[in-house]
Amino acid sequence: MKQTLIVATLLLLPFSALAQDQNAIEPAEPESGFERMQRGFGMIFDGLREEVDPTVESLKDKAREMAPEMRDWVMAMGPALRDLADKIGDLNDYHAPEKLPNGDIILRRKERADDAPQSDLIAPSGPTDI
Repeated sequence: MKQTLIVATLLLLPFSALAQDQNAIEPAEPESGFERMQRGFGMIFDGLREEVDPTVESLKDKAREMAPEMRDWVMAMGPALRDLADKIGDLNDYHAPEKLPNGDIILRRKERADDAPQSDLIAPSGPTDI
């Protein structure tokens, strides 16, 4: 009995391999290193997006809640901020803020070429030798 099963298995083995070959999907070309990295980074970014999406949605909800209050604040403070911006001018005209030992914070204006003293145009105050 065992011999018959072994012989039947050996006889059917080539047919099963043939059936597998006909049903098999042709193998795709092997991925290059760049394609693997691209797929890996895609998976990482998909995972990060899934983690960050709930936080972004909650921030959007908070922004929607705060929008009317922010609008009111801008309407109230807008003119004062506009006046301050007019007085300050371009922020590139100033050095970085400095904090003094006593706690004061000063903003030094940068000297521009047209603000620099023109000492060579000023006549000396004493007698001139010729």
